Amino acid sequence: TNHKIRVSFTVTTMSEEPATKKAKTDESGNESGNESGWESHKLNISEALMKKDEGRHLSDVMNDEISTLQGIGPMSLEVFDTLGLKTIPQLATYKYFLLARALKALSETETEDGRLEGSVMNVDKAVDKEWEHKSLKEICEAPTEALEGITKDACDLLEKLGVHSISNLAELKYCRWAEAIVHAAKFEQTKTVKERKLEAQLKKLS
Repeated sequence: TNHKIRVSFTVTTMSEEPATKKAKTDESGNESGNESGWESHKLNISEALMKKDEGRHLSDVMNDEISTLQGIGPMSLEVFDTLGLKTIPQLATYKYFLLARALKALSETETEDGRLEGSVMNVDKAVDKEWEHKSLKEICEAPTEALEGITKDACDLLEKLGVHSISNLAELKYCRWAEAIVHAAKFEQTKTVKERKLEAQLKKLS
């Protein structure tokens, strides 16, 4: 009697390579271990920065010259340079911007004719004598020259940027962007997932 022997073959293709031999990848296609940890983040400030700077850390951007900010052309650069504002930190801490912003924010809490009798509250050292008795809302609508200590030359330069009043100065976008970048940078994680894991392992060994 002839007996037929059935032989089966299993062909292993590259696509069927054992999982242990495959490089682990994350959802973005990066090999596991090389991911930064920020692949799924959506955060961006693309309308405030030049294209080449959009992917950098805020903590790096914050130390740049103001030309990193989008929209600052030769004329704006000249104005800020003459005012002594060449870097993002300098722009963020421009004393007259910070003063104007404070006055503007407080004006939004002011009640018309709501001053309490006998109140001693004032901002006399912030504005010229003729503006000391005015309401905060009136002060904000005053020309920038009403600020104590600011020069006429500085006011003339600011006018080239469309800043005619204290309120305008409080809302100057380049100063606001710079201030926000500098402050937000304090809360930025700058180490990748791999660097953080290594740091944790080293702490366990120490």
